[in-house]
Amino acid sequence: MQITLELPDSLCEKLRSLPDPSGFMAKILSESFEIKKDSWREFLENIELHAVDTGIADLAENHDEYLYQMLK
Repeated sequence: MQITLELPDSLCEKLRSLPDPSGFMAKILSESFEIKKDSWREFLENIELHAVDTGIADLAENHDEYLYQMLK
C-alpha cells in the first residue's frame, strides 16, 4: 500500500533530517490509529452514550434490509 501525504516544506525538511523518515511516519501513523485493548469494552459499557434516535422502530431487527435497501 502507498500513502501520499502533503506536508509543509518546513516539516519535510525536519523529516528528511531523520535517519529513517518513512519508518518514523509509519510508526507515528500506526500509533495514532492503534485501537487500545480496552477501547471496545469501554465503548460497549457506554453504548447508550452513542445511541442515536433514528425513528426506525425495527432498525436493529432489520438492519440488513435498511443497509442494502432490500426492504421486504
